[in-house]
Amino acid sequence: MKKPLVPGSVTLGLLLVASPLLSHDFWLVPNAFHIAAGGELTVEGRTSSEFPTSLSAVTVDRVESARLITAAGEEAITDLGVSDVSLRLRHRPKNDGQAIVAVRVRPRSIPESPESFREYVRLEGAPDALARYEAQGILPTDSITRRYAKYAKVLVHIGRGGEPVHARAVGHPLEFVTLGDPATTTGALRVRMLFQGRPLPHARGHVSVAESASSERAFHGAEFETDASGEFTVDLGGRHGVWNVRALYIVPAPAGSGADWDVHWATLVWNAGH
Repeated sequence: MKKPLVPGSVTLGLLLVASPLLSHDFWLVPNAFHIAAGGELTVEGRTSSEFPTSLSAVTVDRVESARLITAAGEEAITDLGVSDVSLRLRHRPKNDGQAIVAVRVRPRSIPESPESFREYVRLEGAPDALARYEAQGILPTDSITRRYAKYAKVLVHIGRGGEPVHARAVGHPLEFVTLGDPATTTGALRVRMLFQGRPLPHARGHVSVAESASSERAFHGAEFETDASGEFTVDLGGRHGVWNVRALYIVPAPAGSGADWDVHWATLVWNAGH
């Protein structure tokens, strides 16, 4: 029997079955998590259901914004392209220190029947949202427009020194911030989930770790649920590797927006132990 989640907790287990989030997430994976001062940073935008692999590339025209953020300020990333099955970003940072690479993918709209919308929500691992909206009586009974957008962040370090920025929000509609510094944390890492800049309580998602950026799949993973403060704890357990947290959040779209339902996807990637 599957044990219920304790809000704010994560328990890792072997990822030998399909992830709770079955659709294609969008991750940022750099060529290196520590870049020498003056060096070039290359980041791949990977789209897949198996972290950290990629099955298809987000095209350049779908990128709404790509930024590198350090304590000294923001830099636009403009060298974008496609490499094989991944989006490719190249940038030579001007400032040293811990940095966030943040990419926002433009929304796409899909017309859908009420039956297919329910199936979509169920397959994408959001049965709690399905049950909640069913109880509220707001699930669609006629054809609708579902709109989805994806937001990805990765933590890297440029040169030496510099102030940390891991806890800084970048303004994505849905995003994660780490309250502890992943660069120095080997045990419990506290993470906050934000929606429209505010902590998102009682939301679910997934956390996993791969041995390296070239792994064919993550080797440990688990679900999480945020607590009343919109936070949860990842027990790193001293595991070396490339970590990620990811989630989707489904809400009725704002009136007059041209859509009926919005699906927000968010991921955060960092390196531990190297």
